[in-house]
Amino acid sequence: MKITRIEPLLVGAPTPGCGLLSNRNYFFIIVHTDEGICGLGEATLESHDDSILGCLSDLNDIVVGKDPTRIANLMQALIRQRFWKGGVVKASAISGIELACWDIIGKAANKPVYELLGGACRDRIRVYANGWTGGATDPAVIKDKAAEALAYGYQAFKFSLAVPTWPIRDSGVVRQIRRAAETIRNAVGPDAPLLFDGHGRYDTQLAIQVGQALEDLNLMFYEEPVQPENEEGMALVAQRVNIPIAAGERLTRLQEFRRLLEKRAICIAQPDLAHCHGLLEGLKIAHLAEAFDGFVAPHCPMSPVITSISLHLDAVAPNFLIQERLFLNDWRNEVITTPLQVKDGYLDLPKGPGWGIELDLDLCRQHPRIVAGTPTLHRPDGAICDW
Repeated sequence: MKITRIEPLLVGAPTPGCGLLSNRNYFFIIVHTDEGICGLGEATLESHDDSILGCLSDLNDIVVGKDPTRIANLMQALIRQRFWKGGVVKASAISGIELACWDIIGKAANKPVYELLGGACRDRIRVYANGWTGGATDPAVIKDKAAEALAYGYQAFKFSLAVPTWPIRDSGVVRQIRRAAETIRNAVGPDAPLLFDGHGRYDTQLAIQVGQALEDLNLMFYEEPVQPENEEGMALVAQRVNIPIAAGERLTRLQEFRRLLEKRAICIAQPDLAHCHGLLEGLKIAHLAEAFDGFVAPHCPMSPVITSISLHLDAVAPNFLIQERLFLNDWRNEVITTPLQVKDGYLDLPKGPGWGIELDLDLCRQHPRIVAGTPTLHRPDGAICDW
């Protein structure tokens, strides 16, 4: 089997109430083969669509003509056969290709991908909702949003508070975060897993203040209290705050996770399969975390495609903790032909070959790529995007 072409597919998927993220496009990658089997991957990296398109064009000659079933060989070529490493942009482009190849292998074998990786450790996957507050800070609105997410089937919730913050000792922001956390805890009950994401907004001392203010609310984890490259600062937060620390969404290689785990800066690794060079690297990261008595909780605030893909890693990783999922209660949940449904806080494992999903191409074409808030025109031949 040989790869014949890489097809990028951009779908305009605005996120209401989320500022810059409102211009988000889903960036799907479809890999075609000479045997008619196509694989689906995702490389969504908001605000960097053109960069990924350029990177795919540059990598095209490495990929076309290669055997998609030799993933390890192809990955070495994609990572090493260009001088510049490329950071998260190149890693995302490579991730989308790698994920599509796994889909091809599963379809060719007529098996779900997780069955090709040793079989599932679990039959359903625990999930938490992200983005369910819609950016609200008013306690009454937060309470209503929590009721909506609970009715949708979620039983675990992550929240963040994107408010202006002084760099050090901003007691007003600490109190604001505390009030929001109390409101959410009261709305979802004492036992529902609750998670807080700092998005790396704080310096080390303020991150410690925020964490200590939340300790008695029984949080499952405190995500990105400081920037992930601030390994010493994150380790200090982990020492001073009695909440498990999680990070990894902005990391792309195993070695970056190793440094955080060795410093005991995190106990929960959060690789994003759309950015960390794909499934194989994500599985290595999960095993590395296990060696440090840690857990894996894949990052995933994008489309149902990458959520479905992440379920396969969740199924096989013995140290899996919980899966992130963006709260989608609109057409975005239907870009795959069998939409995901949360039941009692869990998602069922896909049963079909490959990832077990297919894109609804008609629906995708109804939502063309967004550029600076304005949809682009289709090409005359109907394609949504090109190089």
